[in-house]
Amino acid sequence: ARPRPAAPPVRRQPAPAPAPVRVAAQPVHHTPAPAPAPRRVAAPAPAPAPVAAPVPSNGNRRGSVNLMGFDAGISAPAPRTTPTLSHTTSAPSAFNNPAASSPAPKSRLEKLQEQYKKNEKQQNRVWDPVDERWVTVGTAGTAQTVKPPSTSAPPTAHAPLNVPKKKTIGIKLDESNAAGKSANVQSAVKARVDEMKKSQEDALKDLREREAKKKQNEDAEDAVRVKLEPKIKAWSEEHGKKKQLRALLSSLHTILWPGANWKPVNLGDILDDSKCKRAYHKASRVVHPDKTHQLEAEQRFLAKRIFDALSQAKTEFDG
Repeated sequence: ARPRPAAPPVRRQPAPAPAPVRVAAQPVHHTPAPAPAPRRVAAPAPAPAPVAAPVPSNGNRRGSVNLMGFDAGISAPAPRTTPTLSHTTSAPSAFNNPAASSPAPKSRLEKLQEQYKKNEKQQNRVWDPVDERWVTVGTAGTAQTVKPPSTSAPPTAHAPLNVPKKKTIGIKLDESNAAGKSANVQSAVKARVDEMKKSQEDALKDLREREAKKKQNEDAEDAVRVKLEPKIKAWSEEHGKKKQLRALLSSLHTILWPGANWKPVNLGDILDDSKCKRAYHKASRVVHPDKTHQLEAEQRFLAKRIFDALSQAKTEFDG
């Protein structure tokens, strides 16, 4: 077998060099260094309180400075003194102790409250119902005197307190008042007393008659109410509801008593508002209580109830 020929050597070409990259020059900014923080200086510690020097003693107690009598000629050291500052608030203890500083000034409200409490203890105040405010009258613990009135307080504010009211006593006329006087005076006083007594008796009699007549009228009205109530209700109401003003006026002649000064009107004649109002005023003059006080009890009661019904209907008509 023939040997295979050797393969020719492969030549490797070198890789091309990379192109140079151009970088644009950037401006350099110099940042200033930060300023150092201010150092806080601690407040100086308060000076320690002076310690009293031990008192020499000849005893043998513990802590004694007696050294077999050798310290007899030694004097105690002088105590340390704290330097006096120019201002009290500049002392170190003033910053550490807020109570050592001066108190805060009071507000206007606090001053007024203190003044009000002080005046309340020293003054007598009463309520004035006219001005509806408290007024000062005198001072506590002092005699109250009447002061001249001022424009700031009502005239009654300066009057003394708890003044009893005087009882008004009328003049009493009696025959004993003419004792020891002339006959003409005595006769005149007697005639005046008799006249006064007669006037009192007549006034009392008139009052009793009026009360009796009023009670009699009330009894008669109660009897008439029972009799006429169904008739009035049938005229003023329909199916449990109040009738309108036009319906009442058109049927007024059916409920009035004989001899009443009223001319019947038709419903068509009062359809206009102005004519309806005119008819209402005519009917009011017929049944007004001031015009019917001389009638009988039955007619007075009937006129009163008719007037009330017409007034209520007129209110709804205007509304």
